[in-house]
Formats: sequence, structure tokens, C-alpha cells
Amino acid sequence: MPNLSPALTMLCLDLLMIVYTLWAVSAFRPLGRLGPAIAVGLLGWLGLLHFGLSRQQLFPADISGIGFLLIIFAGVGLVGALLFAVPPIRRLLVELDQRQLMLLQGIRVFFGATFLMQASQGVLPQTFGILDGFTHIGAGFFGLIAAFSLAAGVSGRRRAWFANLFGLADILIVASSLALILLPQIGPHHAMMYAVFLPAPLWLWFHLVSIAKLLRQPD
Repeated sequence: MPNLSPALTMLCLDLLMIVYTLWAVSAFRPLGRLGPAIAVGLLGWLGLLHFGLSRQQLFPADISGIGFLLIIFAGVGLVGALLFAVPPIRRLLVELDQRQLMLLQGIRVFFGATFLMQASQGVLPQTFGILDGFTHIGAGFFGLIAAFSLAAGVSGRRRAWFANLFGLADILIVASSLALILLPQIGPHHAMMYAVFLPAPLWLWFHLVSIAKLLRQPD
């Protein structure tokens, strides 16, 4: 039985992440017409990302690690600008319940499992794939634990802090090591970039919004 294409696997994961995100943000209140608009926006970006990665036309093949890291940070900033510049999206984001913000991280367990699989197949360098796989699984798992704890009213705030800090560290360390250490091995159009340029910026901003809410809440 032939192995699944790494790019196809990541593309399917991104599609799953989009569906899961739409479900999580609408868990307590219907999105109305905003739901299809968000879906179209995310699917449109995924289509452009797939086109650029599959044709290897997004980045110069010899891009430096520092240059690639700056592009990642610029992408994160652009996502944040879009999230907060569009009033309906901004209102939706700031009105999300902490349980939803933590629940949104849960899908990361599937990405982590995929990175472990790709490390075993040689698609990713083994050490990086194993470490990244487990930290992604941990970030998703801790997010789900925090969401349950918040719903149950048992140490939810403390666990939300831990889940946010762990998840942020995971994203920042992985992005930095990928750009500064692994880029010469895997190249700028590797299947990993499906995670770097769609789910990861969203997860990061979900963490930041959650932390902002935690800071405003009394102990």
C-alpha cells in the first residue's frame, strides 16, 4: 500500500482544522452569515498556500533562515491585522469564551501525531519530528484539559495559563528552529509549511487573546 503524500496529508489536516475551528467558535452562539465568510476566507488562503507550495513558487529556494523567520513573523502579524481590522471578526474573537479559546487548541493533537508519523517515515528529521510531535500533542491536550477545567470550575484559570504558555512556547520554538536550523535540510516548500502558514498563526493569536482575557480577570 503506497504512503500518503506528505503534502496531501497536511492539506487534509488543514481542512480538518478549518472545520474544527468553525465548530469551536460557533459552539455557544450561531455565526450566521459570518460562518460562510470565515470558511471562504480560510479555504481561499489554503488554496493559495497549496498553489504556491505545490509549485514551489512562494519563496526563493536559497532563502536564508533569518529571512524565512522574518517572513513567518510577518505572516503572524498579517493574520493578527486581518483578525482585528475586520469589525465582525474582531468582535467574534474578543467575545469568545475562555472555554472556546482553549478548545480551539485541541486540534493540535492531530498535527502532533502526524509529525510523529512523518518523523518515522523520514519526511521530517527524526529528532525534530518526535519533539515537535509530542509538544504539539501536549499543547492540544493541555488546551482540552483547560477547557474542561474551566467548564467544571476546577482550577480552570491556572490550567488555562499553563496551556497558553506551553502552547506559545511550542509555536515559537518550533518556528525558530525550523527557520534557523532545519531550513537547509527540508527547504522552504516542505509539507510542514502547511502548518506554519495557516494553523500556527491562528493558534498563536488564540493564545494571545486568551492571555489578554486572563490578565483582565481578577484572581
